[in-house]
Amino acid sequence: MPPPRSSRRLRAGTLEALVRHLLDTRTSGTDVTFISALLATHRAFTSTPALLGLVVDRLEALESHPPDELERTTGVAISVLSTWLASHPEDFGSEVKGQLDRLESFLLRTGYAAGQGVGEGSADLIRNLRSRVDPHTPDLPKPPALPGDPPADPTDVLVFLADHLAEQLTLLDAELFLNLVPSQCLGGLWGHRDRPGHSHLCPSVRATVTQFNKVAGAVVSSVLGATPTGDGPGEVTIRPLRPPQRARLLEKWIRVAEECRLLRNFSSVYAVVSALQSSPIHRLRSAWGEAARDSLRVFSSLCQIFSEEDNYSQSRELLMKEVKPQPSLEPHSKKAPRSGSRGGGVVPYLGTFLKDLVMLDAASKDELENGYINFDKRRKEFAVLSELRRLQNECRGYDLRPDSDIQQWLQGLRPLTEAQSHRVSCEVEPSGTSDPPAPRVLRPTLVISQWTDVLGSVGGPTPLVAWDRPSVGGDEVSGTPAPLLTRLAQHMKWPSVSSLDSALENSPSLHTPTDPSHLSPPASSPRPSRGHRRSASCGSPLSGGTGEGPFRGAGCGGGGSGPGSSDCRIIRVQMELGEDGSVYKSILITSQDKAPSVISRVLKKNNRDSAVASEFELVQLLPGERELTIPPSANVFYAMDGASHDFLLRRRRPSTVTPGSASGPSASGTPPSEGGGGSFPRIKATGRKIARALF
Repeated sequence: MPPPRSSRRLRAGTLEALVRHLLDTRTSGTDVTFISALLATHRAFTSTPALLGLVVDRLEALESHPPDELERTTGVAISVLSTWLASHPEDFGSEVKGQLDRLESFLLRTGYAAGQGVGEGSADLIRNLRSRVDPHTPDLPKPPALPGDPPADPTDVLVFLADHLAEQLTLLDAELFLNLVPSQCLGGLWGHRDRPGHSHLCPSVRATVTQFNKVAGAVVSSVLGATPTGDGPGEVTIRPLRPPQRARLLEKWIRVAEECRLLRNFSSVYAVVSALQSSPIHRLRSAWGEAARDSLRVFSSLCQIFSEEDNYSQSRELLMKEVKPQPSLEPHSKKAPRSGSRGGGVVPYLGTFLKDLVMLDAASKDELENGYINFDKRRKEFAVLSELRRLQNECRGYDLRPDSDIQQWLQGLRPLTEAQSHRVSCEVEPSGTSDPPAPRVLRPTLVISQWTDVLGSVGGPTPLVAWDRPSVGGDEVSGTPAPLLTRLAQHMKWPSVSSLDSALENSPSLHTPTDPSHLSPPASSPRPSRGHRRSASCGSPLSGGTGEGPFRGAGCGGGGSGPGSSDCRIIRVQMELGEDGSVYKSILITSQDKAPSVISRVLKKNNRDSAVASEFELVQLLPGERELTIPPSANVFYAMDGASHDFLLRRRRPSTVTPGSASGPSASGTPPSEGGGGSFPRIKATGRKIARALF
């Protein structure tokens, strides 16, 4: 006997057993969420006609049973079907016409369609089902824009007010989100959308994704000032804009994103932010350098909202906080809503929920070892779908009116392809031709354990100086803070490697070490995103070496040699992904890293199996379109050329020597000889073996 007040929960079973449990009179009282979870997630493991057919089979099998049992089961079936039709009307199409005919015949045969007793609502149910199943005149689609109409000018975004444009984006996003079918977000459906024959799946989700990409494309095309005239990379019309003009466009879209944030439209906020973070826009150093400091600060705060740290924990917490009922404002409060209140709706970023459902589908099996359907997995999916339903109810709180001018402009925009946007960005601002903006270096955190020991090591009292203004002179004089700073460097806790990666990716170049400002970030630079924590020894952060390369101001020195140079570097590795293009990752290497370990780390960063590291080779990209292939057994730190920090990871070729490769033993691709090519640790280990043999 179960303990008092306990509930029976079905965890797994065959499809027939699930239907029997669905029509059991005790289910509604003991297993509260079963009916809703089954109706919402059944498309992941069966079809609507199959499930409805099993329901009719179960009813027909009870015709020979006692009338009381048949009446109770029929009443439960009518209640379940009414709930099904009200919650998921999209499930009932022409494909269930045969099952509906059987159901109607059963109700007529047993007398429950006469509107008496338990069948009082069966007549209305059949009528409502017929209205959904029977074909009707489809809604005529909106007439598309005529092919002869000229495309809209993307730079006309400056004509519209930021809050008005944000309202129109929210109006479009809210309409799509309200029309979203939550069951189409299931990982078993959305995760298989690209398979052959599945192009018709998840139309409501595809519409939301298309709108998201359209907003991001509008941002890219407007900042670049480009309009495509065809599909080819060179079929683009570029409007000549100076860096200050592009900066005004950047500021405009940042204000639009801020207004969308106030409207709680997280979908358009993330669309604008992701577009501004894309490679064609992020690399425009001159334009970003002309942007206002306040706009950069707002952009930094918006980037923090959608940080990937802890699985988008900040955006999730903010979304849950926004949908909570807000306290009513006091009569004399200064924070009264703006005139013409736009309502209190919310539009979430759908990608977070899609990612959760796809990961949940991949983490749990659809069936147990005995072939039973894993219904515990469906309950977890139903929890995510219920949250989407709740947000859809919140989304109905908007009170917005369409603006024909803005809507026409949005409809007339033609997005650039990825190849077109990259080419236009390189034409607008070629690499290495613009003055680099101020560096965005993370300020280190001082962790001083024993202050008296530090002062004592200096030798007497030391004048008070700013710690971020070290002496840059070549000779040290008595009383200068250089020894103290050198001592403090040993007690300094530097940011994690992920933070350095983010900061260096956001910073095109850095000041030279002789510039004291390289130790403190400028006020205009946005706060870099925080990554997961990893510790690494970066040598002496305040060393006075003459490191070379673009990362010499980050604490991990460049290619300089001597007592002041650092024992680690940060390199930028590009990985070819075939048709998907290429991505760049920042990797920290030390003087102990060999080529196989670096290749494995790059593969892991790109979500690839590190076991196939032997199939790849690491190539350094040198000026003048030259290449330097790092041998498999070489130490990357010592084998690389200090003139460049850009690398390429590609599949190993039959011959590693290319016509454009740099000459020299390190570029030959062959392992060094045992006589003179071994590194110092290897020589050291050999010496130990000889010593053991002798003594």
